Amino acid sequence: MKYAAKRTLCALLALVLLCGLTACGGAKAVDPETCTYDEMVEYLTAKGYISKDSSPVDMLTTEGYLTDNTDGEIPFAPFADKAQDYDGLWLMWWDAAAPSEAYTNCFQNLAMNGGTVVYMGGAAVLETAAHNGSFAIAFGDGYAQKDAVMADFQGLSGK
Repeated sequence: MKYAAKRTLCALLALVLLCGLTACGGAKAVDPETCTYDEMVEYLTAKGYISKDSSPVDMLTTEGYLTDNTDGEIPFAPFADKAQDYDGLWLMWWDAAAPSEAYTNCFQNLAMNGGTVVYMGGAAVLETAAHNGSFAIAFGDGYAQKDAVMADFQGLSGK
């Protein structure tokens, strides 16, 4: 009887440990087709690609992200529904559920344009590193984890 009780207790402890490890098992994969912007940021933060103390910069209202082909008339533009720079990791998102002008004019042609965001027929452009689902990423100079982010980001799917 004593042996059976010990065995049952050990089995229960192993089950609790297994459940605990599963719950704390790191970043939960996201589906780039359906997840929200915040869920993707949470995923990238859990993977260590975005620093927990990062202060994101709004790419839609800040100069320097778009290549302006108009001699300064378009230093920044609303080319995505949300786009932020997390210390060199640039994350862009378009809302497919409620298509905006940015979705219709920029995102729908992203694949056809070889991964380049084209704003106002080419008045301003932004070359992305990869796009997947409703998201695209690019990198600022000096971002150290490009290869890891690229592999992880491109491997995400709704599976």
